[in-house]
Amino acid sequence: MSKEAYQTFRSWETCTALTGCLSMVMAGMAMNWPSPLTAWYSSKDSEVPMTEHEVSWMVSISAIGAGVASIPCGMLADIFGRKTILLAMGIFSVVSWLLILMTRSIWALYVAQVLGGLVLGGAPSVAPIYISEISPPNIRGAIVGQLNTMFFVGQLLTYVIGPLLSYTNYIKVCFSIPILFFIFFGFAPETPYYLMSKGRDEEAKDCMTKLRGKDSVAELEISKKESHEKESMDKPSIWEVLKTNDYMKRMICLQVISCVATLNGSSSMSVYAVEFMGQWVAVVMSIVFIVSAFFASFLADPIGRKPLLVSSLIGSAICTSVLAAYFICHEKILLYIGLFGFCFIVSVGLNHCTMTLPSELFPTSLRAFANGLSQFSTNICSFICVKIFVNINETLGIQYNFFLYTVICLVGAAVSYLLPETAKSVISAS
Repeated sequence: MSKEAYQTFRSWETCTALTGCLSMVMAGMAMNWPSPLTAWYSSKDSEVPMTEHEVSWMVSISAIGAGVASIPCGMLADIFGRKTILLAMGIFSVVSWLLILMTRSIWALYVAQVLGGLVLGGAPSVAPIYISEISPPNIRGAIVGQLNTMFFVGQLLTYVIGPLLSYTNYIKVCFSIPILFFIFFGFAPETPYYLMSKGRDEEAKDCMTKLRGKDSVAELEISKKESHEKESMDKPSIWEVLKTNDYMKRMICLQVISCVATLNGSSSMSVYAVEFMGQWVAVVMSIVFIVSAFFASFLADPIGRKPLLVSSLIGSAICTSVLAAYFICHEKILLYIGLFGFCFIVSVGLNHCTMTLPSELFPTSLRAFANGLSQFSTNICSFICVKIFVNINETLGIQYNFFLYTVICLVGAAVSYLLPETAKSVISAS
């Protein structure tokens, strides 16, 4: 990062990092908070007694809420504003934690998990839009690219504090995150681009001036002109655009890869890591996720999206087969090689590419739809992956989960090979 970009980043730290980071930390905690408690919930000491199958429903049902939220949240952000929808995610998070804190009912936990799922689906859909619209171009990619890192920070917090605190105190700590989000984000502005799109030109210019100075107001004028030009043209339907070029093939491939991104075991390993692998193994797993996610954005352009995606999925298949061998032989070295290798390879390749591909594979008219549909596919498959984990474990053995993940990763690698390389087109466009 250049000295100029560094100075810009420092001046934007409160407005961007706290906004995006805390919303994604909320999402990471919404998904992974039950992980330290999965064995406890079905034990005789549980304050909310459950069977293992009831636990599997509880930990997986948040993905349904995420799937419901993933597609409409982007459209609602265009109607009501980016800040409004992110604040709504904070409200859902607060209500979810209050339900968990104040009740000891299975059904209340189910409702709380669905509300947490709305945060899990909504925050990743809207936070990148908000940050990209208020950030200067020279640090925009760096900040948006780290949202995935902040998701894993939320995951790490649950692994670290969950086993160390009582149930009530653990939930209180989790509850403090959306409170902090409201405190900091309440002072953040709406994006100038949204204000301009709603005809609130003077507000947009004042906001842009406060954020970046008078010189940046010209960007708004250009954006407004381009928007009017697009509105004056006849807009083809999504289906009509999909039928042109090879966009339909790309869309199918993207949805398969989005499904593979959670059916490869990422979701079930995150949720059941503490129970089946131990607390500190789970903590190190999250640290590997965080570090590799941080460096992922620096590798994608030099290596290329397609080679990175294919090699990531093949590497994931190797790692999941090693994990299957661990659950047969119970040799700790196999656990460490398989698990930490999987976390690094998936985070550097698959996770990063699935975030960038919708914008790079499709024209502007298809990007929002492609991203929303991909989020939907990811979350529904996350529900399936987490839900069937216990069933396969009981009927066949835990190792067969990882045999299945290996096959899914190899299918994903084959499908990824059908996609075009997009890194060169992005570089040339910039």
